[in-house]
Amino acid sequence: MSRQSICVTTPVEDYREQFGLLVKREDLSCPPPGPPFSKTRGVFAHIVARPERVIGVLDTYHSQGGWAVAHACRVLGKTCVNYYPRYKADGNELRPQQTHSMSLGAHLRPLPAGRSAILYHQAKKELVREFGPDVYMMPNALKLPETVSETAAELQDNDTVRAVMLSTAILVPASSATIAAGVVSGLLSLRRDMLAWKGDVIIHLGYSRSEAEVLRYITQHVGSDPAALAENFGIRLDIVNEGYAYKDRARPGPDVPWPCNEYYDLKTVRWWLRQREQRTEFATQHEGRALLWNVG
Repeated sequence: MSRQSICVTTPVEDYREQFGLLVKREDLSCPPPGPPFSKTRGVFAHIVARPERVIGVLDTYHSQGGWAVAHACRVLGKTCVNYYPRYKADGNELRPQQTHSMSLGAHLRPLPAGRSAILYHQAKKELVREFGPDVYMMPNALKLPETVSETAAELQDNDTVRAVMLSTAILVPASSATIAAGVVSGLLSLRRDMLAWKGDVIIHLGYSRSEAEVLRYITQHVGSDPAALAENFGIRLDIVNEGYAYKDRARPGPDVPWPCNEYYDLKTVRWWLRQREQRTEFATQHEGRALLWNVG
């Protein structure tokens, strides 16, 4: 199967007049009943190559990962087991992403809420205990090399290339920064077609964490550190960390007419709109030439 069997090429929409932005609508990458979540590209490519029939995944507070894995398993005829943290405030109620996962045939397994790394190892043990040895646990936070390569391939779609070449800044909402790594990888790949994009890649953190670790993670996937990217290719990486906690929604601000995930994309958009309102040097430099990678 190809990635087109579950994901589709997405459009770039022009909001330069209202918001000074072009918007890559990656929230449309996986049509229903899958999630509006561009990591699904890599999730499907990863699972289709696995021989195991039972696939486990750890959801988090607002992750759409379990939904994406459940959809891929449904298409591929595999069994999905979705482990998720149950919070006291939720009682016995499921979060929307778990409801969607269950509707696609996933087995739901609640775990007492706690640190993701601890829950992951617990889920991995539970998966083997319940379903035997022919199982596979998806990597925590869905840090998949296939997401990098699939995102890079999507950037090279003809309409997207045209939008990229019109842009001098690309704004990428980030959780694990896997999609950001894919965007940078795609920019480097354009050089094979003699298209040398130069500009600023703004990696906006959906929640606060080590900026050095984020940059190291991207470096592992693209093969060049930030200094080399700037010096050799004219691609400047910059991280925006507004101090959000993991469970924080976007701070109040203007709404936009396209769907924006309140934990990631909307934070990035409102940061950009504040730059415009304050007439910062960055906003002035990139007005009308900024491209938002709307992850979904």
